[in-house]
Amino acid sequence: MVVTGAASGIGEAIARECVERGFRLALADIEKARLEDLVNELNELSETDVIGKFVDVADSLSVLEFAENVQSEFGRVDLVVANAGVIATNKPLWEQKVEDLHWILGVNLVGVFNTWSSFLPHMIETGSGHLAATSSVAGLMPMIWGGNSPYAASKYGVVGLAEAVDQDLRNISSDIGITVLFPGPVRTRIREALRNRPEAYGGPMKETSYVPPIAAPDSWVTLEPTGVAKHFLQAIEAGERYVISNPEFLEPIVGHLSNVSKELQSSIIQEDS
Repeated sequence: MVVTGAASGIGEAIARECVERGFRLALADIEKARLEDLVNELNELSETDVIGKFVDVADSLSVLEFAENVQSEFGRVDLVVANAGVIATNKPLWEQKVEDLHWILGVNLVGVFNTWSSFLPHMIETGSGHLAATSSVAGLMPMIWGGNSPYAASKYGVVGLAEAVDQDLRNISSDIGITVLFPGPVRTRIREALRNRPEAYGGPMKETSYVPPIAAPDSWVTLEPTGVAKHFLQAIEAGERYVISNPEFLEPIVGHLSNVSKELQSSIIQEDS
């Protein structure tokens, strides 16, 4: 099993859950020291094999080298979870920096493309496997506070990518499945993601990177990564295509998508009678 963004948050929780289940793991992250500590800890706790590698998912060569190492080490990969994700400063579009746009799209969207495309040929050759990715509830509807258009665009993009790849696999009658996770608030370090921003995009920042200007509704609950990871893995095992971790977002998402449908229906061009 492969997990990117594995050194903290949901990725780390997935790794810990999979070790308990006896899976062999290949973990990737851009935070090398933290990843090494996690790999050492998991190897001490379990008799299964856990390997880790510094990987920049936005760099196709970095991911491809990782995939080649994993396939050489394990010989077979059954599940690939593209989980790495970042977010930057909460600002409206006209105040966003294009460098942050490129960084966020590179990790959140191109990173999924790079991860899946590096492992898919092997899966297609063996005739089995499962792809998974972490999107966001922001990939299905606008957030009430706005201000993160690059992040929303990247997470919407993951949905489109997953649906297109799923159709590609159906066209070749493949049994490879796809599952996309849509988390709401989860207790992770993504709001500190600027700590890992490369120099090419402005370098790291230690300040908290994401503070909504509007207080979240009382109904919103911040979940622990462990519960989200278990829920995600259960959905993958059940072959579900979409899974949401925070149930209070389901009704607003359905309402938003229903409104989109109504707008489309009302916009149909009426032919002259």
